[in-house]
Amino acid sequence: MNRARYQQGNLTRCRRADGKVWWILRYRATDQTGKRVQRQHDLGTTDELKTESQVRRAADVYRQQINNRAPAAQLTTVGGLAQHFKEKELREDDDRRSWSTKQNYRDVIDGCILPHWENTRLMDVKSVAIEEWLPKLRSKRSGKPLSNPTRQRIRNVFSVLFTHAQRHELVPIGHNPVKLVRQSGKRSRIPDILETWEINLLWTNSEKRERAAISLQYGNGFRISEPFALRWSDIDFANGTAAVTKAIVKGHLGDTKTEISKKLVPLHADQLADLKEWRAVAPYPEDNSWVFGSHRANGNLPYWPDMILKRMIQPLAKRLGISKRIGWHTFRRTYATLLKANGEDVKTVQELCRHANPSTTLMLYVQAIPETVRAAQSKVVEMVRRAPLRPPEARQM
Repeated sequence: MNRARYQQGNLTRCRRADGKVWWILRYRATDQTGKRVQRQHDLGTTDELKTESQVRRAADVYRQQINNRAPAAQLTTVGGLAQHFKEKELREDDDRRSWSTKQNYRDVIDGCILPHWENTRLMDVKSVAIEEWLPKLRSKRSGKPLSNPTRQRIRNVFSVLFTHAQRHELVPIGHNPVKLVRQSGKRSRIPDILETWEINLLWTNSEKRERAAISLQYGNGFRISEPFALRWSDIDFANGTAAVTKAIVKGHLGDTKTEISKKLVPLHADQLADLKEWRAVAPYPEDNSWVFGSHRANGNLPYWPDMILKRMIQPLAKRLGISKRIGWHTFRRTYATLLKANGEDVKTVQELCRHANPSTTLMLYVQAIPETVRAAQSKVVEMVRRAPLRPPEARQM
């Protein structure tokens, strides 16, 4: 081990002028001014510390001594806390959080919190200051103020940082100024729900690839990370099911959002027909290939969902006169709405949407039988396929 990452620093070996090889712990610390500086400490020679475990124990002892000596709550800045949080909670080998959740934390911390708060000492972070800061945040792309739900998400991540600081005694227990910050999560606009005729119009005018993607979305309400992680071997054409076992986010293949997401979902005969038509012309139809394998990646990766959405589906909707804002999640919201409109019980909706917590679908604990689940899903598919290709008012003329 010539050089190794070690939680709060790097372990390296260095040969000195006397010929001895020393183990050195290099780490970053916060000085009295709140500035992050590089430090190092000699742990011992390779004759004294002969194994990796001995080296790591020595590093642990030294780090504990530092923590016992220093008033951490006064010396640690938000930047130091963020680094500590990443190294403790966002490690690649830590599976307590999904990859997408960890990536979301990193994006919020690095892109929103640290640019303003990095050099601020933890004990100087005040609730009122956070409350005044949040409304000033703007989108880097559009320059417009961030939405309430986005600001609430940033507030929640900031709160998680202070909870982490309490757990590791970097601030006094109970000290979390973010908890007192008032930030509404109310949307500024009601999310769009598609009518059945609008979905059918989109589906009818799409090419086979987009048609298959739309068919899966309106007929199952997938989280968009899920259908693009399907392989042909996951589709059971004989029994009409799809095995959802993986999710792909920003090109990273990992587990689904929750354990309950990993299950068989029913597929209607019309959906299976769409998949068969797409497979017949798909460049990668082999069992182990992605259902939506990207030709740019030679089939080694699926298409990015946003590519198909922004280049194909959204422009098509505009040409067809559909003015609603359409995202992949629009289909999921529409799916749940159509199930409810059909009079399905809340447990059946929960089963089909694969929500982990029953409270997401109004806290109903009665188990839904599989036949009921399949029948409910079939109704949604048939509602769309039988829908006219124009709005109700146009049909009355």
